[in-house]
Amino acid sequence: MDARQLIHDLRNLGVSESDTIIVHSSYKALKGNENIIGGPQAIIEALKETVCNGTLMLPTLSYKDVSLEHRIFDVKRTPSCVGILPATMLLQPDVYRSIHPTHSIGVWGKDAYQIAQSHQNDFSPVGPFSPLSEVRRRHGKIVMLGCGLRCNTSMHGVEEMIVPDYLYRGNFDYQIILDNDDEMIMDVLRHDFKGYEQRYDRILDVLDEDDYQVGYVLKAQCYVMKADVLWHKALLKMKEDPHYFVEYKGEEQ
Repeated sequence: MDARQLIHDLRNLGVSESDTIIVHSSYKALKGNENIIGGPQAIIEALKETVCNGTLMLPTLSYKDVSLEHRIFDVKRTPSCVGILPATMLLQPDVYRSIHPTHSIGVWGKDAYQIAQSHQNDFSPVGPFSPLSEVRRRHGKIVMLGCGLRCNTSMHGVEEMIVPDYLYRGNFDYQIILDNDDEMIMDVLRHDFKGYEQRYDRILDVLDEDDYQVGYVLKAQCYVMKADVLWHKALLKMKEDPHYFVEYKGEEQ
């Protein structure tokens, strides 16, 4: 299977070469039962070409490795815990990783360095300086490649504007090792969600039909959503019901 088909498929879903996009992905879903020529690297190259005059972002979250027992985040060496495409993104020499211990983002393209560097100014995972907030400000798009709708990290930014009772565990100091091996300390909030399951798939009940497009990219079902509209309408819904996008399952014994 030719990874470049991805460019055509995303064009059909409204992604232009000047867009700013945040991409959540399942490589397994994209390839289905076939092999993709060039593998994950070819997918990353195709995504870059899709927004060749814009900005590409992939979550490179590290919340599994950066724990309360191990509060060290090495921008160059701490692995991402959200799949092979984000891990491949971090191997690219022209990609900058945003400076946040648990919710970093890999950024490529227009203004990538500035977008990535700004994240260190946040006190929360998806605050106003997060690259995810920048996607909203730039009227960009949220692209869900074969991974469903539940892993939509942008929704954390909406939650942080409401601060529902399930969201935070507290704030903690983290040791940050920068690209140049300099070190700094960041005091940031950590998400909790204890006892709650994220139900960000409910966003389709809030959005209108012209707020998003759905179709196939390679072998995977894909959603392309307008980021600013999603943030706005999800925020209005959470003001009505702070628990709308979660479901209480009970705390583990």
